[in-house]
Amino acid sequence: MRHYTEGEILKHLREKATPRQGQTQKAVAEKLGFSPQFINDVLAGKRSLTEKLIDSLGFKTVDCPYVRKPQAEQIQATEKAEA
Repeated sequence: MRHYTEGEILKHLREKATPRQGQTQKAVAEKLGFSPQFINDVLAGKRSLTEKLIDSLGFKTVDCPYVRKPQAEQIQATEKAEA
């Protein structure tokens, strides 16, 4: 299972939120189900990524263990047991 870093997810969000072909950042934010201000705050580092945002970007939260430390510890323990 591949684990994505916060930086990789933010890079994906930046690419998705960059206006192109007439699509505004506001439209992208609304399509993802968030306010434009929330997306701006996340990209500016004023707010943290949320599980809902990660999911809306197409990542599974289990791929992003930094989001929830107990979940990450459980994944790591499982991976060690399977090795």
